[in-house]
Amino acid sequence: MCGRFTQAQTREEYLAYLANEANRNIAYDPEPIGRYNVAPGTKVLLLSERDEQLHLDPVLWGYAPGWWDKQTLINARVETAAADKGLVDIHDRRPLVLSPEAAREWMRQNVGGKEAGEIAVDGAVPVNKFIWHAVTRAVGNVKNQGPELIQSTNYAC
Repeated sequence: MCGRFTQAQTREEYLAYLANEANRNIAYDPEPIGRYNVAPGTKVLLLSERDEQLHLDPVLWGYAPGWWDKQTLINARVETAAADKGLVDIHDRRPLVLSPEAAREWMRQNVGGKEAGEIAVDGAVPVNKFIWHAVTRAVGNVKNQGPELIQSTNYAC
């Protein structure tokens, strides 16, 4: 299964991690986003900084290098098949979660490569700060949504 994540909280809850109301250009919306099974190839809300303000924009979640002129790469089989054509670099990296402070630094438009590397090293949340547990097979179907998908189960991985 490709990497999945949730966007279940309200926009306000996500924004509260990173900014006060003065430096964001996002309309108030108290409704929870409510997505518990976000899969590659679907639209997600992306938090970014432009003109020194935070913005929340819908974007397609996937990966395609600048030279790729086909559909966005979204699954391991396609990424592996394309690895000999320049995608090897994405397999050498691991996903990380940044602290709110580091994420805010990461979003600055003028962050260069060396500084981005330092932010990633210094601002990554350590693996022992996460709670890991098995979930049901229902997560494997992108049509399934709901808070039950992120509940712990006795299912053996």
